[in-house]
Order: sequence, then structure tokens, then C-alpha cells
Amino acid sequence: MSPEPADQYVEDTSLDAEISGIVATLLEEHGSEHAALRALAHDFIVLLADADRSVSRGYLRGLFSQGARPAREPE
Repeated sequence: MSPEPADQYVEDTSLDAEISGIVATLLEEHGSEHAALRALAHDFIVLLADADRSVSRGYLRGLFSQGARPAREPE
């Protein structure tokens, strides 16, 4: 077994490092903090709208769609 050199670069793969990298990329891509935040807000709104369209409304919070079935009476 040969010893490894002490000066090897170890990539930081923590969540904080990943977020910092994304923020740096956004700032470089959009040029300013305001433009980067606008881009993030836009993407977030588009994702929320897409998620809202893909959610089934048939069974929500323990109730089937109101009016679709009569309510069960306690026995």
C-alpha cells in the first residue's frame, strides 16, 4: 500500500456547499441578487402550479369529494 499525498483536494459535498454553489451560479447567470431572486420566485410559482394540477382532488383530508357520495351515518 502506498501512502497518499497529504495535499489531495476533497470536494465538499455537504448540503450547505451545494446551496452555496447554486447561489453563486444564479448570481453569475442573472447578474444581480434581485434578478436571481425573481428567477427563483418564477420557477417556484411554476412548480407550485404544476404540482397543483397533478394532485388528485378525489380524496382529500379523509373525505371524498363533497356531493359525490352520501355521508356515512354512524352505526
